[in-house]
Amino acid sequence: MLSQLEWHDVDTPLIICFWLTSIVVAKIIFHQSKIGHFIPESSVLITFGLFAGFMLEYFFGWDISLHPDLFFLYLLPPIALEAGYCLPFRMFFKNIGTILLYAVVGTCLNILFISGILYLFSPYYQNSIPYIDLLLFSTLISAVDPVAVLSVFEEIHVNQILYINVFGESLLNDAVVIVLYHSLAHMATIEKIESEHVQEAVGSFLTVATGGVIIGLLFVFFTAFATKFSVKIEVVQPLICLLLPYCCYLACESVHMSGIIGIVTCGLMMKPYLDGNLSEKTKTTTKVFMKTMSNTCEAIVFLFLGLSIFSKSHIWDFIFASVTVSACVLVRFVVVIPLTFLANRRRVKKIALVDQAIIAYGGLRGAICYGLVQTLDQDVILSKDMMITTTVVVIVFTVFIQGSTIAPLVKLLRVKTEEEKPQLISTHVLNGFSDDVMAGIEAVIGKRGGNYYRRRLSAFNHDILEPNLMIRPTSRGARLVEKVCEMNAEESRKMLLETFEV
Repeated sequence: MLSQLEWHDVDTPLIICFWLTSIVVAKIIFHQSKIGHFIPESSVLITFGLFAGFMLEYFFGWDISLHPDLFFLYLLPPIALEAGYCLPFRMFFKNIGTILLYAVVGTCLNILFISGILYLFSPYYQNSIPYIDLLLFSTLISAVDPVAVLSVFEEIHVNQILYINVFGESLLNDAVVIVLYHSLAHMATIEKIESEHVQEAVGSFLTVATGGVIIGLLFVFFTAFATKFSVKIEVVQPLICLLLPYCCYLACESVHMSGIIGIVTCGLMMKPYLDGNLSEKTKTTTKVFMKTMSNTCEAIVFLFLGLSIFSKSHIWDFIFASVTVSACVLVRFVVVIPLTFLANRRRVKKIALVDQAIIAYGGLRGAICYGLVQTLDQDVILSKDMMITTTVVVIVFTVFIQGSTIAPLVKLLRVKTEEEKPQLISTHVLNGFSDDVMAGIEAVIGKRGGNYYRRRLSAFNHDILEPNLMIRPTSRGARLVEKVCEMNAEESRKMLLETFEV
């Protein structure tokens, strides 16, 4: 029969296409309407998933949840790669000390304080929860996802210091949380935890993080070599830029190193070498495809989160959920302000008090939290279902309440914005010149500070790495010429737009 329906042959790809199309429709509605001025995009996706979950539960009785392998093997790598690749390179390393203070020390303090507060209220919960389980839950709930905050920052052009510290902290925070989570998940299986187990966990954390960085750097070289020798076949270069970092992630995971640290390191460090091996067209293609993959994967996670709200396995504990939400918000302020005070003692450009308030308030939870809580072992963590429910509550609260009010708060506090200055080539010349002068001063007074080591690394990179890894090594002069061409093109574009009143 010609018209016979062969649903079973195409059901899986058709369902995938349906959900991807739904995401596209939701994004179009969000960006075409004025709703984007009031709530973040992730709120719309969660709401869409909520309605879809209700329909599937009501009409079909389906109970849909995010499988851990789907999250860790397919959805997380594109998100981490794009974040590392698009990170402002120079600003990131200029603020690396403050970012590490927030991401490493701040995350550990968040975990300890949240777990302590949860343990303090443990007599009032429905079920008894061991401290190690609360510590594990506090770890995963400490993963921040400030996508909504960053979109607001980009819209109102906040100052670069605020932007890079929020962006950099969120990126490294996710990596720290995931590594700590795996270490604590192993400890949760031990009946009696002793001091050697804690020492083993700390050693494991350092080993896994360092191993991830080393493997990430190795794949930077592989990616640079591959793009250098494929310069005549541009069609495969975007594939190389996506495939090899993903191989880096899988290689790290296969030897029990940190995949997210590996892929972030690879994405961040390979970009300068790709600039000398890829044409402008290929660079644009690669960046757009990375952005598309990352955006889609994050949207899928938020969609799953909305779908899971009607899950039959939810266990609601009002006190546990309320204490967790309150602790996540309050502890963020308690940790950020003292750490910023310490950072400002060494910083030339201080982080203002209003900026500190925004950094603390911008600690939204999202995809990483939800993905991690799904991986809890039900046989080991008996309160898994309650923790999943509470995680959903925390994400919904931070995304809908904090995400929707961050823009008015930024305007209310009169957060300093980045003034639009005319682009001058002298500015870019002086950026490099000031670094050289500071390195020279350090050499004269016999001090080996950050500028000295930055200069030595730059010389090693320019003399050894770039000639071997790049088809077109970029000297400072070549970069200035490229910048002049870029500025001229932008000026011509603006003149044409003004001429034709577009």
